[in-house]
Amino acid sequence: MPEHTPAEPWDPWAPVLDDLEHRVEAAESGDLAALEGWAPPAVQPTPMTADDQHRANAILVRQRALMARMREEQQAIAASMRSMRRPQYRPVTAPPVYVDRVG
Repeated sequence: MPEHTPAEPWDPWAPVLDDLEHRVEAAESGDLAALEGWAPPAVQPTPMTADDQHRANAILVRQRALMARMREEQQAIAASMRSMRRPQYRPVTAPPVYVDRVG
């Protein structure tokens, strides 16, 4: 007789974490718009298991690393823009013209 394995229990946090992880991956690849509109469930389906908490923390670490990278890039761009040589515009003033009226 074949051995039956019990079905794995349904994990309500899996789709939530899958979606968040997918969005973080897209943002890490340059699609920052992927992060817009994501929010945790308003009502927690169940308490998180230890595995779910570990996974959520790993995603959080990646989000923080992405934020730090974005700040560093922003600072580098700002510094680069500040160091760009800007032309010195000076108003051209013609020498004064004196008109003597004889008369």
